[in-house]
Amino acid sequence: MKRNTLIAIAAAGAVIAGGTIGGVALASGSGGGEQELRGTEQAAAAVDISDRDDDRDDRDDRDDDAEREQEQGRDQSQDAGQGQGQGQDQDGDSPYSRVTALALSEAPGFVTDLERDHRDNGTVVWEVDIFGTDGQWYDVEINEDGTEVLRSHLDNDDDDDDDRQVIPSSGIDIVEAILIAEQHTGAAFKDADLDDDGRHWEIELRGDGYEHEVKVAVATGEVTAYEKENDDD
Repeated sequence: MKRNTLIAIAAAGAVIAGGTIGGVALASGSGGGEQELRGTEQAAAAVDISDRDDDRDDRDDRDDDAEREQEQGRDQSQDAGQGQGQGQDQDGDSPYSRVTALALSEAPGFVTDLERDHRDNGTVVWEVDIFGTDGQWYDVEINEDGTEVLRSHLDNDDDDDDDRQVIPSSGIDIVEAILIAEQHTGAAFKDADLDDDGRHWEIELRGDGYEHEVKVAVATGEVTAYEKENDDD
């Protein structure tokens, strides 16, 4: 009787555990011992198979969750990169800062013009105009990465516009003005220069088939004028 009871408990436990039990005989007499044993073995095997299936399902679920988390991480990284704007890197730095800093280390002074020039040979060169601390004008060319001075020379050309140029003593610099213009338009920078009276930065940008022109006040950083037209280039 005890044996029959144990077999019944084992079978019931297998059913509760969620296993599919086939051919289990719950005998009430002593003559069905072999059938009882086989039924118990089948029940145990069924429970074992069910447990292994559950383990595999759990592992598959964990793998799926991990893959979704990785995908979400990549999407968030891309969104973060896009949210920083074209003028800023992942660390918040801008190529304009690197370029102007390198140019000023070559010729100390005040940057009045910055242009990202596409050359005929396919290369990109930054052209920087600087009014030097010595009262002279300098032209500095920087490579696309902003890591190397390609050319630096004293600008000896007689230019009436340079003679009339007013250099502001305070206010935002050319880098800040470019970032403001990019944020205002969402377009890519092309060139920027200081107007003759030293009161406004004039920035040209391109994007979405348009050419954008933005004027930014030196004193306040406010966008004072904006217009765009179809880019025919």
